[in-house]
Formats: sequence, C-alpha cells, structure tokens
Amino acid sequence: MIGSMKEMEKKLAERGRPPLFDAAAHPWMRSPLLPLAGSLLSGVLLALCYPPHGNATLVFVALVPLLYAVQSATARRAAVLGLLSGFVFFVLSLAWLRNLTGAVEGWGMKASAWLGYAVLAAYCALYFVPFAVAAALGVRQWVGGNVRRNLRFMFATTMVWTGAEYLRGTLFTGFPWNPLGNTQYANPTIIQIAAWGGVAVVSAYIVWMNTAIFVTFRQYTHGTRAKKYRPHFELMLGILPVALAVMHGMNTLFNRPPLLQTARVALVQPNIPQTEKWDEEKDRQIRETLGRLSADAIGRAAAEAERKPDLLIWPETALPGFLRASRPDYDLVRNTVAAAQVPLLVGTMDFGLVGERTIYHNSSILIGAGGVEVAKYDKQHLVPFGEYVPFPGMLRKFTPIPVDCAPGRQATLMPLAEGASFSVLICFEDTVAPLAAKAARAGARWLVNQSNDAWFDPSAQSEQHLAHAVFRCIENRIPMVRCCNTGVSCFIDAYGNIGRELEVRTEGVAVGELHPRPVGLASTFYTRHPNLFAQLALLVGATALYILRARERKQQKTGT
Repeated sequence: MIGSMKEMEKKLAERGRPPLFDAAAHPWMRSPLLPLAGSLLSGVLLALCYPPHGNATLVFVALVPLLYAVQSATARRAAVLGLLSGFVFFVLSLAWLRNLTGAVEGWGMKASAWLGYAVLAAYCALYFVPFAVAAALGVRQWVGGNVRRNLRFMFATTMVWTGAEYLRGTLFTGFPWNPLGNTQYANPTIIQIAAWGGVAVVSAYIVWMNTAIFVTFRQYTHGTRAKKYRPHFELMLGILPVALAVMHGMNTLFNRPPLLQTARVALVQPNIPQTEKWDEEKDRQIRETLGRLSADAIGRAAAEAERKPDLLIWPETALPGFLRASRPDYDLVRNTVAAAQVPLLVGTMDFGLVGERTIYHNSSILIGAGGVEVAKYDKQHLVPFGEYVPFPGMLRKFTPIPVDCAPGRQATLMPLAEGASFSVLICFEDTVAPLAAKAARAGARWLVNQSNDAWFDPSAQSEQHLAHAVFRCIENRIPMVRCCNTGVSCFIDAYGNIGRELEVRTEGVAVGELHPRPVGLASTFYTRHPNLFAQLALLVGATALYILRARERKQQKTGT
C-alpha cells in the first residue's frame, strides 16, 4: 500500500502536479517548525470552542492541524506533539484556575495554586498522547486512496480519543472537565443523542468529522487523489453521524411526552466573595443577606402567582457555620422556614461521630415547612485539595484546607409535595455523569445542583460548569435546578434548554417552574447503562492502538 502511494505520487509529479506536501518540490515543507505550529494551532482552536469564546462550530475542524502535524512523525515525536497540543488547550481553557489565588492568602498558597494549575494542565494533556500516536501510526498504515482503509483510520482514531476522554474522567477520582461534546451544550438539537451514549457519543462524532476532513484534504495535499472526480465518500460518511444526530434531535424535541406536573422553586444567589466566607467578622452580614433574599424570593413568588413555591433553595455551604453546631445559623434557618412556611434546602457543612473520631461532610439538608429535618445528602465525589488532601502529611501545608471531608455513599431521595422527589448534586458532582444516572435510577424525578463558583470568579468557569449540567439533564431526561452562591443559577429542562434570570456575579433571587420527570416514563438507555458507549470505545481504541503499534514494529524489523 505504501509503495502504491509513492508510485501514484510519482505519476502525478510527472504530470506537472507535484503534491503540495512534497518537501522536494516545496522547500518550506522541510521546516521542523511546521508540525510544531500545527500542534499549537489545534490547542488554541480547541480552547476557542469553549466559554468564554464559545465558537462551537470550530470544534469540527480544530483537530485537523494536529492530525497534519503528526502524519509523518514517529510514535515518540507524535506523542510529544500531542502532549504539547493538549497542554496548550488545557492551559487556555482552565485559565480560571489562576483566580483561585485570589481566594487563598499568603504567597505560599498562591504559589501552590499556580503550581497546581500547571500540573493539572500537564496531566490532562497526557490524554492527547494516545490519539496523536494512533493518528501517526494510522496514517502510515491506512490513509491513502482506499476508502475502506481511510474509514478504518477514522474509526480507530475516534475510538482512541473517546476512550482517552473516558479515562481522564475516571482515573484517580477523575477530572471529566471539558470533553469535546461539551462545546455543543447550547445547541439542543445536535446533542439529544446523549440520552443513548452520554456526552461521549457527541465527542465521538466530533472527532469522526475531524478525521473525515483531514483524510479528504490530505488526498489533495499529498497527491493521492488520482481520480479527480471520485466522490468524497469519507467526507460524506464523516457528515453522516452529525446529520443523523440532528434528525434524532429534531424528532425528540418535536415529540415530547406530555408534562402534567409542575414544581415551583425559588432560588437565592447571595454572591458572597470567597474571602468573606472565611471572615468571621462577615458572618452576621452573610446571615442577613440570606434572610433578606429569602424574604424577597417568597414575596416575589407570591406576587407572580397565588401559590407559594414548593421549595426554597440556598447554595452550597451557604451558612457561615455548621447548621448543627451554630446557634445563629440554626435560628436563621428556623426563622426563615417559619416565616415562609415553605421547605428549605440548605447547603451546609455537617459532622458526625464514628467511634471517638469526628468526620465532616459537605452536605445538603432539607428542612420541612414545620422546621424539622426531612432528609440529608452528603457529597459523594469530593474534590482533591478542595475538600480533602491526598497524602496530608506532606501536602496539607500547601493548601487552605484544615480538615478533610468524608464522602457520602449514596444518592438521597428528597421528598416533596405530590411525589415530586428530587436528588442533590453538590458543586462539581454535576460533571460526574454516573452520579446523576445513579440518582435517576434511585427514583429522583428532578435534580438540584448547589454550587459555589466564587472560588474562581471572575472567570469563564461558571459557564463551562453549566455545560456539564446540560448533558446530565439530557442523558437522563430529567430537569435540573442550579442554585449557586455565584455562578449560573438557572433552570434546565429535560432536553437541555436553559432558563436564566440571574446574571453571574450578582446578588438576587429567581422563581421558576420545572416539570418533574413523568411517573411511568421509561428511563433512558444512558440511565440504565451509564458510560457503556465510552467503555466500549476505550476497549476498541486500546485494541486498535495495540494493533497499529505491533504492525509498526513488525515493519521496522522487516524493513518494509
């Protein structure tokens, strides 16, 4: 196959049409900086696809420069180029991590935050390496004028990328932030397919489209397109999954089941800076803000409709102290519930005893209209260096976290009027797709995400965070309410449509309605089998990469 490609290129050159990427005919192609530029360009283009830029359409070509960069590279050089591209992407898209330095005090803490930012970006960039290596090996083995071989290349590299994204979201507790599919969060039509394969299936058809464009262009730039008017089968098949996803999305959106039940919810967004949440002198002011905004929310709800809201929500760790240990905090909650006669979902730190040891939880507690605790949820997926410190003996001094939280073990079903039970996801838990599926399987008919994005404000982190929540709703066909200290407090329906009333980094309240998942509606395939598509992609991708590497070594030994 390699020999036939060279003969084809030779014939084209004899006709006076040398390949564009022929270094002998074009000296500029010999520059070692060209692959480096392609690698950097892909990293920049990918970053432009996410908030704050949000050029979502760009993602369908963003990987093409990287594919060109690695096409003639050895596996080792391809790995370096992939690592560089990934590092540029994550440094740019995770730039909000730099704002963490504003929430911690002391030069040592700030230096640690900057170091953590760089290390995290470098770690995430590692997951670009399998894709880059698979692309480099796949070009030599398959890409050319044969459609079936080209499709084999497209399929293998797509599976490798999708599998690597799954690993990034799973290994070492996982960091599933900003998968490729998230770029499409504001386009509900194209992402309804996530109810079958999660955000991973959206990432997959984005990569598939990129590889189709690369293969098609390469036939011209490398002179392998001998039949000038042969149909672009690779490009047509590259577009096909996107077209099918749009058709499925339109059919889904135009054929929704009837939604008869309505839950009315009031949100409080206090917009407390993170530095003030740690300042004991500000505790009284924080309580006054929560009480005043709660009264405003109830008053607004009464003015807009005759019925009271079914639930009032405060954000993650809204209280300055522990609800069970702080008399002022307890009195605030009791007085708020007594005045409103509405259940209150409050985010608070909590504690308990295991033998003689005190354990701490990041919790959400539902207080009934009668002022009695109804249910409690303890956060299951904790953030390293935010809620616990790995290897605390060595690393504790580099963090502002004095004690570790303990993880919860299960989703909690929070009862509400008329059977509209819901479950809570705290902070970044809405980025962990299996947790939402777990709550849906437990019987939750809608979700609440309580968060505090003030750690990273002002930045695009809030909008990037929102993108994950959209997919949790579509994957499980379940609506969500997001209540943030500062961030994107909003209502998301079961199809990913976002209803906003509050601006980011503003103090205020919002009152809205949602439609809990209808009783008896069959759960989605994703709810029943979360991450199955991504796991299959990992298996197929790992197998393809192994086969490509084995063939490369065999050819090197035999000299073919």
